[in-house]
Amino acid sequence: MTLRNALRRFDSYRRDKMGSSEILLYKLLSNNRSLEPELLDKDQVKHILLIRNNKRIGNMFFMLPFIRELKKQYPDAKIDLLLREPWQGQFFQHMELGRFDYSSFSFKQIASWLKCIFDLRKNTYDLVIVPYSSVTDSMMSSMLDARNKVSEYAKDRLPAAPHSSPLPIRHPHAALESLDVLKGMGIKLEEQYDHTMAFSEDETRQAEAIVSELKKESTITLAYFRGARGEKQLDEATWQNILSKFDEVTGKQVNWVEILSPDIPAPLNPETQTYQSKDMRLLAAVLKQMDGFICCDTGPLHLADAAGANCIGLYTHTSIERYGLLGSNTVNVDGLDNLDAAQILKSLEVPF
Repeated sequence: MTLRNALRRFDSYRRDKMGSSEILLYKLLSNNRSLEPELLDKDQVKHILLIRNNKRIGNMFFMLPFIRELKKQYPDAKIDLLLREPWQGQFFQHMELGRFDYSSFSFKQIASWLKCIFDLRKNTYDLVIVPYSSVTDSMMSSMLDARNKVSEYAKDRLPAAPHSSPLPIRHPHAALESLDVLKGMGIKLEEQYDHTMAFSEDETRQAEAIVSELKKESTITLAYFRGARGEKQLDEATWQNILSKFDEVTGKQVNWVEILSPDIPAPLNPETQTYQSKDMRLLAAVLKQMDGFICCDTGPLHLADAAGANCIGLYTHTSIERYGLLGSNTVNVDGLDNLDAAQILKSLEVPF
């Protein structure tokens, strides 16, 4: 038996044995003061709290399609967000949302978490919604007062979100499966979705000015970022080969811009222009103005994708079906052997 299969069996055993304890936890914490037996009609929902306590940056971008759709379905409702850390709220700016609260959920910050929950318990929401089920989010849903509570369906967590309904088929993509929660509420969704961030006019102007300086007189400006975790990281020789493929098909017309970070402090080629920013919103806005952005790690790729950038995702160890790029102006490359630079540029409508 492989280690992975052994861990899966252990996790399955843990869930089976802990299920009853989990149900008891939610029942002990439950705040059903205003809970109603049936789902409210849309026009009755005026105040929504969306809960997502997760520290991974990519999971913040995966919330964008859900928030966009929630706003479309409940245009007259105030939508508040309960996130984990204050830095996460920046990705949802300029989206006409309500209040942002941060749980700071951890043992070290238990006092901050308790204060947050105490403050939120003063409200009575029409709908508390948990798009991705977890023990932490379910626990918080249990403790808050709401007329309706809905979550990604999990039988053991029904006491925390009793208005949840299962669906026989789930969307395979991590950013779109949360939309199934709305379908479970009987809401009919259109095929199209919006997975993008919103930028202010000032942010767009600032990004345009930065990219104008980087582009100079070049006809094609492509940015790339070499940072990645674990097996997804590519060595320098591989990156040189990737860049050379685009140089070959364009007659070396590409003006390369390498995105630097604390992990990548120096460029692959000394003569290459570089750009770096601690401001992730500005970085996203800058990438949107480039002719293309190449990366092999899903975090930066989903930042750029959420910005609406032309993205070229190099997938060597990650499932495209589950974590692929969503934009129509993106290309998911399934393994480096399938990297066709000419076809990629044509797909992105970059003239060369």
